[in-house]
Order: sequence, then structure tokens, then C-alpha cells
Amino acid sequence: MVLRIVCVFFAYLALFQPYLSAQIFSYQNEPLLSIISDIEEQTSYRFLYREALISDVRVTIQSSESSILDELSSYLRSQNIGLKVDKERYQALIYKSTDSQKSKVIHVSGYVLDAGTGERLPYSTISWRDNGKLQGVSSTPSGSFNLITDSEALELSFVVTFVGYKPKIFELNFEEQQTWQDISIRLEPEPYSGKEIIVRGLNFYTSSDTVLEGLIKVGAFSPLGETNAVRSLQMLPSVSMSAAINDGINIRGSSSDGFQVLLDGQTIYHQSHLFGLLDAMNPDVLKTSGFYYDVTPAQYEAPLGGTLSLITRTGSLNEVRGSAGVSNTAIKSSIELPVAEGRSSLLLSGRLSYLDELNWMNNQDLIEYGLDVNRPAELKFQNQDPREREIVEDVSLSEINVQNTDARFYDIHSKFYLETKSGNQFSVSGYFGYDNSFQNYLRDEPGPGTLPRPTTLYETSNLWSTNTLSANYNSRISDFTYSSSTIGFSSYNSEYLKEDFEYQRRNNNNDSQRDTSIIAPLGLENNLFEFSINQTFISSFDGINMEYGFDYSDYEVEYVEESIQRNAFISNRTSQLIDFFHQLDITSLESINVNLGNRVHYFSNGEYLRWSPRIKTQFFSKAPISFGLGYSRNYQFMHRLQFYNINSTDFWTLGNEDQPPSSVNYYSAGIQFNSFDHLYFQVEGYYKDFENLRFHELSTGSISATFKSDDVPWFHDNTGLGKGVEFLMKNTLPHFSLTTAYTLSSSEIKNERINNGEFYYADWDRRHQLSIASEIDIKPGLDLFLSWTYGSGTPNRVDPQRFQNTSRLSDYSRVDLTLSYAVPTRSGSLKTSFSVYNVLNRENPWYSEVKQGVARLRNRDVPFSARADVFDLGIQPSFNVGFYF
Repeated sequence: MVLRIVCVFFAYLALFQPYLSAQIFSYQNEPLLSIISDIEEQTSYRFLYREALISDVRVTIQSSESSILDELSSYLRSQNIGLKVDKERYQALIYKSTDSQKSKVIHVSGYVLDAGTGERLPYSTISWRDNGKLQGVSSTPSGSFNLITDSEALELSFVVTFVGYKPKIFELNFEEQQTWQDISIRLEPEPYSGKEIIVRGLNFYTSSDTVLEGLIKVGAFSPLGETNAVRSLQMLPSVSMSAAINDGINIRGSSSDGFQVLLDGQTIYHQSHLFGLLDAMNPDVLKTSGFYYDVTPAQYEAPLGGTLSLITRTGSLNEVRGSAGVSNTAIKSSIELPVAEGRSSLLLSGRLSYLDELNWMNNQDLIEYGLDVNRPAELKFQNQDPREREIVEDVSLSEINVQNTDARFYDIHSKFYLETKSGNQFSVSGYFGYDNSFQNYLRDEPGPGTLPRPTTLYETSNLWSTNTLSANYNSRISDFTYSSSTIGFSSYNSEYLKEDFEYQRRNNNNDSQRDTSIIAPLGLENNLFEFSINQTFISSFDGINMEYGFDYSDYEVEYVEESIQRNAFISNRTSQLIDFFHQLDITSLESINVNLGNRVHYFSNGEYLRWSPRIKTQFFSKAPISFGLGYSRNYQFMHRLQFYNINSTDFWTLGNEDQPPSSVNYYSAGIQFNSFDHLYFQVEGYYKDFENLRFHELSTGSISATFKSDDVPWFHDNTGLGKGVEFLMKNTLPHFSLTTAYTLSSSEIKNERINNGEFYYADWDRRHQLSIASEIDIKPGLDLFLSWTYGSGTPNRVDPQRFQNTSRLSDYSRVDLTLSYAVPTRSGSLKTSFSVYNVLNRENPWYSEVKQGVARLRNRDVPFSARADVFDLGIQPSFNVGFYF
């Protein structure tokens, strides 16, 4: 009897199971956003949508699981909203429905978004194949895209990619509808992905974009535990290697003056904290980094070297998110939250250092090193009197006894974001950065006699602060054209004092030359204000993209110097800069991509009217072998003075009627090989002809003892020549990647008053440079980054025969490693990293100068000046721990 009851019971379950388990969806005036979340939780379908389009839509329906999407589609149609369901990929695409007439012209517009936060993803790539031909477009800085193509296809499959996100494939049917508006593609972040820099010579679609986009790993170089995007760029063959402390980079023969950093369109006039050891901007709040080093699009002003464009994240539109972290030098936190769910958000982030509070991992030594108080150096007897070398028993630098130290920095990021139902965007972003470091110390004074020698109390201090604020409005003004309007300002001030600065001198005695130095104070001060307006229009047609508009900037710059050569020099200038630009990108031709740009400048201080033409052509860009040619003429009206040993502050000056703007004629050519699935190889060459370069007289070494500028402390009539050949190869395997870059180059400078007007090698010239970087995916979440950087020596600055037969410092060789681990937790993710800079602790020469010391001659101490090779930072460990929720 029991057995019969059990059988009947199971037969009943089998018969009525479909009805018992059927999922009923019932909603009464529910927000569509909540319904989407519920359906995604109950089914395998995933929706592609834009929050602002549907944030105010409420739905009343009741349906079973099998028909819920059909019922929802019918309901939304009355709201002028379309719903396309892809049952094969379990995707539901929400878009703005239209009553367009059938046409052969296909028009698709929309946005690329972060699936979790709803943020726009700028510079995403949307590609498709039509009749076997690969085509594609890039999204704008606001994450929108607009593609128009004349096609007979009834259906096309599109692939959307963005660095650090999983690619998304979606299909559209054009049999009945040729216009699809407000398509929103939501990309899922790759697990454990790090931040990367998008490397682009031009912002247009090419088949090699995906290779170059993943080339630069931000965070692989972290001497102080914090990310350094500028240092990460040095893995590119186009960027010259530099020491741990730096205030910029040299790009294809240019001085570091020619490198520009933009944050939300505003110029950042100081790029780094703590003498260049880490970025001045918190990487946790930066969404996209675009690096332009070749022929730069006309929408960018483009200095003589390159431009790094950074965009602040908009923050989450649908949930509260944040992070908190600590490194060996700073603590940081950020919070992002929706103000009106689906439509607006607020992001706040702050970072504060404790460098001098805890003396671990060489923190105190780093401060001394950065302020040039006690940098490691090796004295050389080169070019000294041979008789002196025979009787010198010993030689030593002055002893330093540090008394007080103070070093701190902070930076604050903020952004308010608002998006309308039609897709228009309004945002206000701000950045505030501050850096202050100070030391006083006792220094032995060279003098005859025996020990102990007299000591003097000196001070070195460095202070800078910068503020930017900008408001941006993006709107769609037609089916083919977007508008972007920005207004903002930047302010910057810096102060530098070193009471024992060593001024380089060359003395001529009986036809012989001997370098000496004089200790005296050096004080520098800089105050800068910029107000700017930008209006850009972006128009897209079939295979043609145009960006055009104007820039207006109003500058006020003050520079003050007190030195042994300039007593209270003051320069205070104002000027206006008006630029009109037009960029035309044609990618619809069969075998060639053409990029034409024009930018016209008017600079009121001197009434300079200049034209900057830019052209780039790429032949057979989608073939296994392609090649390209480029030319541009760039101008620079704001100039950052360079000091060979001061890397803690930036000092800016304006061009004027007596000092024409710097310029460069820039020629480039390259060949790319795309024949293999896991191997990419390219060869590029460049030739750059510079005019009116600026160098401070203190950085010209002993030259400035003889040649001085009449009215300003810098030379502004220098010409330069940069040329080189670069090789780049990248191997990508499932769990391993290897990037190799080699450059053969030269950088030369010429001034009619020096060396009889002949060229001589620039301080940053390295004939050979090689970098090898590997990334190993040990297991999910655990990655190892290992790199080796090698370069031939830079010119010896104090060699008296420098212009005839340049001697060089020793070769540079450095190994770095970073081990990172990320693991998901119940409420977020935990990311940690441990880095070691200069693993082998090699003494790599940085620069040479003449230093004062004490020589032991016949049991007697006497003052002695000799060349000293100053070394780069030794082994430096660091860590970073962050929790993201």
C-alpha cells in the first residue's frame, strides 16, 4: 500500500511539475531598473541599457517566465523604447525606438558603459565585418559612438572592446529597421585587471589597436608603492629611460619640457609628488589614459614631445562604491554614490602621505635623496692635474648631518556627474594637489687644516600646490553630430630654496681648463593662472569622422629667481592663446586610412600667428603587413624650465615678442607586422627638427660661466635635432606576455654662441636603449611583472672636451619586479602588490657635476673640487594594499 502511494505521488509530481515550478513575474507600477535586476536574478538573461534612458520608466505587467520578455517589449513600445532579445546569447538590448523608413544606409548610435557602475567607457572600439571587410569606429571621450555605413546586409554582428573589460558581441537585424538609436553596450570588467594606458598615435580604429592598448601596465613601476603612470610609459621605445626621480619624460628626442599631462582637458602643471617618485593624481579615480606620441590629432594642442590625457571617473550611478588603501608612504580612500539613481553621481577621493611619520623602507633617505641633500656619488679624478693625483692620499665629499625633516603631500579629486534621458551629460570635476618637503642639516665646510672642520647649518625646501576646476557639457545636436563644451581654470604656485646650491664654474688657467663649484643660495618661485574655454564638435558619416572647434586660454605667469648670477630677477607676463582646429579621419577607403589635421594658433604676447598642419596615412592597415607615414609641425607657447639636478618643482614661463615659441618639424614612418596570432612586431623611425628650445643657464653646466643671456636666465635660441629607429615586439600567450623594445637614437643641441655653432649631444641622449618586460599569470588573481631596462651612458656634463669628442657615463642597467594579488571577498575585493625597484641594487649613474670636497695631501686637509658621478636610487621595496567595495 505504501509503495502504491509513493508511486502515485511521484507520478503526480512529474505530471504537474511544469505548472508547479513555472515562475510568475508580476509587477505593479514598478521601476524598470528594479524589474531588470529581478529578471537577471531569476533568469539567465542579461540586459544592455543606459540608466538615464529608463530611470523614470515604471511598468505594470504580469507574465510567466517564457513570455516575460515579449510582454515587457510590448509594454515598452508604448514608451518609445525598444527591446531586442537575443535568445542565443541570452541578451536583452534596450534602445530608443524610432519610426525610420527602410533605407540602404545603416545608422547605429549609442554608448559603451561599465556594466557595474553605468559609467561611460571612452575610446572603446566597435568593430564589425561587412562582406568580409573589417570595419570599426571608436567611441568619443564621453563614451558615445555613431556609425553609418552603406550596406546591403540584413544582419550584422558587432564586437565591442575596451581595455580591462570582457569583449561583448551583439547582433542587429536591418531587414525592417535601419536606424538604431541609443544602443547601450554594458561591458563586464575582467577579473583582477589592472589599469592600462591606451597607446595611440591617432584616435582612430586600426587593426593593431588591441595590441597597443594592452602594452602599458600602470602600477608595474611603484618605487613608493603608489602607481606611476609616467614611469610606466618608459617601456615604450619612443620614451627615453630616466632615473627614479624625474619631472617628466623625453619623447623621441624632445626635452622633458615637451611632455604634457591633461586631466579632464585641463593642463596639470605639476605631474608628480615627492620629486617624481609617484604620480600627482590618484590612479583609483582615473578611468582612461590616452598617450599620444606620434602625429597627434588636431584637437590636442600637442607640445614638442607627447601628451598624456587622463579622464576622471564619473562614479557609480546605481550603488554606493568605495575603496580604502595604504602603501608604505600614503593612506587613501574614495567614495562614489548615486545622487539620483541612474542619472547622477558624486565621486570624492583623497590621499595623504605619512612619509616622515614612519621611517620604514628608506623613507627618510628618500627625502634626502629627493632634495639633493645627500645623494650617493662617486668622485672622479678625471681631467685633474696628474701631479695632484700622485700626492692625493684620500678625497671625500662634505659630511652631512641632518637635523630636521618634514615631507608631506596630499591630493583630492571630486566629480559631480549628471546624465539626461536623451543622453546629454553635465559634469563638474576638481583636483587639488599639494607637496611640501623640508630639511635643515649641518654640512662640513672645506678648509685647510686638520679635523674637525667647521660646520654650517643649511636649509633645502620645496613647496608646490595646484588646483584645477572644470565644467563640461556633452550633447547630441543631430543624428550625426555631438557637441562638447568645457570651461575651466588651473592655478599653480611653487617655491624652491637651496642654501648650499653648488654653482658650476669653469676656470681657464694657462690654456688649461678646470671645473670648480661655488656654494651659494638659490631661490626660485613661480605663480601661474590659466582660464580656458573649449568647444568641440564631433561629426560622423560613412567611414568619415570629423572633430572641429576652438580653444581659448588666458595666461598669467610670474617667475622669480635669486641666484649668484641673477639678483632678484622677476618676469611677470600675461597672454591670450586662441586656437581653431579641424581633424578629418577617413577609414572607409579600401587600402588606406587618411588622417588630416589643421590647427591655427594666435598668441597675443608677440602677436604670433602660426599654422600646425598634421597628416598621417596608414596603408593596408588590416593586412598582415602595413606601413604608415606622418608629418606634423607643432608649437609650444608655455615652457617649463629644466634643471639637471632639481626634480622637485616645475617652473613655467611664457613666450613673448623677443622669445618666439618653440616648434618642431616632425617626420615619422613605420611598418607593422600582424601575420601571427600571438606575435606583433613593428619598426618605426622618426626625424625631428626643433627650433627655439629653452634651457636654464644653470643646466648648461660650465657653459653658463661664459655665455649668459642678456635679460633672462635661460637660453631661448637653441635648435635641436632628434632622430632614431625603434623596434617593438610583443609576444602574447595564454598566461604569459613578453614585450621587447629597442631604440637606436641621438639627440643633439646647437647654439650659435657655443662650440662655434656646432651640434653637441643633449644631456638626455642615449645612443642605445633596450627594455624587456614580462607578465606572468601565475594563477587567477596572482601576477608577476618583471622587467629589465638597459641604456648606454649619457654625455658627461663636465667633460671639457664634450663638444669635440663627447665622453659618456657608464651604462645603465636596472631590474624591477612587481608581484600583485587580487582576491574577491564577500563584500568587495582585496588587491595587494609588492614591488622592488632596482632589485640588484646596482649603482647606475644619473648625471655628473663638480662637487666640493676635501682632499688629504701630505697629511693635510685642503679644499678640493672634482667631478662626481651621482647615482640613481638603489634598491627600494614598496607595498600597496587596497580594499574595494
